[in-house]
Amino acid sequence: MKIEFRNITKQPPNRKILAEFKKNPPPFSDLPNHSFAEISKFAQNQKHKQILLIGIGGSSLPARTLVEALGKSEREFYFLENVDPDQAQKIFAKINWRKVLVIVISKSGDTLETLANFFVVKKLLGKSWRKLTVFLTDARKGFLGDLAKREKVPVFEIPETVGGRFSVFSAVGLLPAALAGVDLKKLLNGAQKTNPTQALAFAQAQANEFRKGKNISVFCVYANALAALGQWYEQLLAESLGKNSRVGLTPSPAVGAIDQHSKLQLWHDGPADKFFIFIGAQKFGEDFAIPNPPSEFGFLKNDSLAGILRAEFKATTKSLAEKKRSLAIFDFVKIAAGELGELLQFWMLVVYFLAKLLKVNYANQPGVERGKVLARKKLSGN
Repeated sequence: MKIEFRNITKQPPNRKILAEFKKNPPPFSDLPNHSFAEISKFAQNQKHKQILLIGIGGSSLPARTLVEALGKSEREFYFLENVDPDQAQKIFAKINWRKVLVIVISKSGDTLETLANFFVVKKLLGKSWRKLTVFLTDARKGFLGDLAKREKVPVFEIPETVGGRFSVFSAVGLLPAALAGVDLKKLLNGAQKTNPTQALAFAQAQANEFRKGKNISVFCVYANALAALGQWYEQLLAESLGKNSRVGLTPSPAVGAIDQHSKLQLWHDGPADKFFIFIGAQKFGEDFAIPNPPSEFGFLKNDSLAGILRAEFKATTKSLAEKKRSLAIFDFVKIAAGELGELLQFWMLVVYFLAKLLKVNYANQPGVERGKVLARKKLSGN
C-alpha cells in the first residue's frame, strides 16, 4: 500500500514497540488468519432477500463498512442501530417479516439499545422468530448467549478478547459481508498483506503531529461507498485514544467532493490544528460520460463523473499541500476486497500503535461504560 506524505516528517520505526508487537500481538491482528468456512456455508444456505442487522457502534459499523463498500448481492440490507422510533418505523415499513433474516449483534449480549430493538423486532417476526434470527455474541455469557441456548437460535461467536470496534474480521463483519456477496478470501488475504512496520511508521508520524498541536484527524474519502469507512474510523480513533483527560485525536470524517463545499474553507484557512488523511480511487465500477457539454463547460468534453471526482481529489490535496497542511494520501486503483481488507487492518494497527506511543489503553472505554451504567439507572427510576 502506497502512502504519500506531504508536509510531514517521517521517522524510522520504533524498534522497541515493533519488537513488542511481534512478541505479543493484539488479538484482533490474527483474525484474518482464521477459517471463515462456517460463515460462508451459513451464508450460502440463506434464501432471504432482506437482511435486517440490529447492532450499534462496533457491532454495526464493521458490517456496514463492508456491505456498502463491497456488496454485490441483490439482497436488501437494513441497519437498525439507534433507538429512534421514527427511523425504526421507516425500516419496518420495508420489511417482509416472513422472509427477512435478522442478525442481532452484541458482544456482551446485554447491549441496551440492541436488545430493545430486538425485543420489538421479535414481536413483529411472530412465532417464526427463531427460524429467522441469528445471534452474533459471546456464546458463554450474556442475555443473547443464554437465550440462544434456550431457544436453539444459531450463534456465531465474537472472540472474547477482541473489542467490537476491532471485530471487522470476525463474524461481526464477515457474516454480513458474505451475505452481501463479498469475496471473503480476497478480503482476508488483503488484510494479511498489511505491513505492521508501515502502520507503526504512520502512527509515529501522526503522534508527532499530535504533539505539535494537530489534535483533529480529518479522514476524507472520495467515494460515497466509503462513507461508512469514515464512521468506522471515527469510532476506532475516538474510543481507543480519548483517555486520561489529556490524550485524544478528534476524528472528523468527510466525503469528497461534497465536503469541499462545507469544510474546505476551514481546512484551508482555519487553524493549523488538523492532520489530513485522504483516500481516493482511480476507477469506479460504473461511470457516466458528460454528454455534449455547452461551450461554457467545454473543458468537460470527453470527461466523466469519475474524471471530475478524480480532479477534485487532486485539486483539494494540492491546495492543502500548498497551504503547508499535514497530509497523508492513499490512492487506490479501485475499491476492491483485497485493498479494503489491507486498509482496515492497517488502521486498526495504526490506532494500536498510536496508543502505545501516547501511553494509553487502546482496548478499554471507561467513559462509554459509565454512560451505560447511568442510562440503566435512569431507566430503572434511580
